[in-house]
Amino acid sequence: MEGFSERKSDDTEASIANDIDDKALIVDGASADHKTKWATVEFVATADLRAEEATDKPADGAYAWMVIFACFISLMLSIGINDAYGVYQQHYQLTEFPEATTAVISWIGTVQFLIMSIGGVLSGFLCEHFDTRVLNAVGAVIMGIAFIGGSFCTTVGQLMVTQGLLYGLGASFPFVAGTSIPSQWFTRRQGLATGIALSGSGVGGMWMTSATSALIDSLGRPWAMRVTGIVSMIAVLAVSPWMRVRLVPHRGERIIDWTLVKDLRFCLFMAAMVFAIAAYFGPFYQMPSYSVVVLHKSESWGSNMDTLMNGLSVVGRLAVGMLADITGPLNLLVANTALAAFGLLVFWVPFDTVGTLITVSLVFGFAIGGIVSVIPVVAAHVFGLARLPSIMGLLFISYFVGGLLGVPPMSALLDGVGHRTDYTSSIWYMAMLPVCSLLFLLAMRFTISRRVCVKV
Repeated sequence: MEGFSERKSDDTEASIANDIDDKALIVDGASADHKTKWATVEFVATADLRAEEATDKPADGAYAWMVIFACFISLMLSIGINDAYGVYQQHYQLTEFPEATTAVISWIGTVQFLIMSIGGVLSGFLCEHFDTRVLNAVGAVIMGIAFIGGSFCTTVGQLMVTQGLLYGLGASFPFVAGTSIPSQWFTRRQGLATGIALSGSGVGGMWMTSATSALIDSLGRPWAMRVTGIVSMIAVLAVSPWMRVRLVPHRGERIIDWTLVKDLRFCLFMAAMVFAIAAYFGPFYQMPSYSVVVLHKSESWGSNMDTLMNGLSVVGRLAVGMLADITGPLNLLVANTALAAFGLLVFWVPFDTVGTLITVSLVFGFAIGGIVSVIPVVAAHVFGLARLPSIMGLLFISYFVGGLLGVPPMSALLDGVGHRTDYTSSIWYMAMLPVCSLLFLLAMRFTISRRVCVKV
């Protein structure tokens, strides 16, 4: 494909098997003499070959880990707040706006993510041409203003503008920077470093869910939003000086690399991400109210399901980060997507018990954490490091479409088919989304190599 070349030893399929990774995987039940060795498919992006270094700080050093910490905090507050929206959804649906439909209320969180995604397209290009430290700081200020302004809102429409649109715009800057920068700072342990940085969103979702629920119960929703806005603004501002890129594209590079759109692998990747992101927010948004309406649990118990999912997503991010450097990031993305589909189809679709819902939270939380953690690593591995911010920016187009295909149709099914009490149709729809993502990922994987035991 134009702009990218796939390099294999001696350019033959057979030679891939000779390019053995130093770390061999042992098949269960086999002796040490019978090992399944994974060959490695290497990719070289021409944009990387022409890239310019934006700093004299070395990769893999102490400063690189400071960058990882800054990305961790930025994602903890930007995405963590978005992941905790299920608590607000539950509060709006059951207490503050009981007369509004679930579909209308869900648009607050959906607009938040949609603007974050479409704003991410612009943010990705800006990150390649302007100082990401300044952009991150600007995003922090907008995030704070959005939530403080939202605390004075009294209608769903007003909250869509503040908590939804304005916050999404501000969060798009730390979102793009936090997901694209980590891979640039490491040549070794790239998957682990990225996994640690992206685990910030899971950690944020975990404690923000509990904190938001506690703040709403003790101080009320307006003050809960004010505290959240002030804390997020100060924390993200504090780490912005370390939010810097290490590589920038050659000045002759185009702002939008349209050769990516001509690459079949990238098109399959984007299609897979549409359905993966569509599946992402469903359980986080619907489990809290499901726990109250179907399982007759308290609102705080329902919010604990989001906390549990976020906690397991942190484990998934770290585990996949470590394994990605061994088995290949795309292979792990395929495996985690299959696990997410398995969790929803096997444990949530046929059952409506407390035990199975906890199991879904554990399995889906782990799987979805691994998925979002390894996406930037796959993009960097297959399509190049230097243009990763703009690559992620283009991927955010698929995130935007996924946001439209996710929670709004689920909520519409809950209102129109389930009459706000029967979640069956909504859960079925939710479960089929990772299945669709898996099909596109498999097509991408076998487009790159038809061999099963290849590190991709």
